[in-house]
Amino acid sequence: DTLMNFYMLCATQGQDPFVDDEWAVPEALGLQVLEQLRELTALCPPEIFHWNPIAVYEALSRRDDLAYCPFAYGYSNYSRAGYSDSLLFFTDMVTLDGRRCRSTLGGTGLAVSASCRHLDVALEYAAFTASPPIQQTIFFESGGQPGHRSAWESEAVNGRSHNYFRNTLPALDRAYLRPRYPGYLHFQDHAGDPVRDYLMHGGNPRQVLAEMATLYRESKELTA
Repeated sequence: DTLMNFYMLCATQGQDPFVDDEWAVPEALGLQVLEQLRELTALCPPEIFHWNPIAVYEALSRRDDLAYCPFAYGYSNYSRAGYSDSLLFFTDMVTLDGRRCRSTLGGTGLAVSASCRHLDVALEYAAFTASPPIQQTIFFESGGQPGHRSAWESEAVNGRSHNYFRNTLPALDRAYLRPRYPGYLHFQDHAGDPVRDYLMHGGNPRQVLAEMATLYRESKELTA
């Protein structure tokens, strides 16, 4: 999530990372973003360095000393009555220098294994699960977070989630799509570590960018 926030601040301020699948963040912008993240995290409780979004929402819904989180991937269950101790309200991204922030879009998908022995049945079930009527009803009602746009715009779905989907949809429409080249996940799995270490302990920000560039080259070599 720290890496996704790095992407977000780059994209919001005019430079999407990985243009044409190349690690293309200018050094000046990279240094600026690292400083912005340090400034922000200095105002947060140290616990955040050990939390994922679910841990953030657990804390927000159960504790009285926390009231707001500016950046975290959404989990609509926390905006449904009866799920947690307190309801959480979700809305669009904050502004930075007059511009709405551009989140990083990616996330979990639904796939069928290449080794599946009953391909027709699996494909039929995947299509059933992803279909608009099921996304708007059974999938959402069973605690799922739908992916189909019709569910995000549904009056019934929004009525039961305190407008979670309607309020956050503009952020998805505006979002930066994270890279999908083969080997990219090696970069994502490791590049957040030097950023997080810098935010926690300081150091040389240019070295952080150099480590990220090295990880990028390693990720591309995985597909060479």
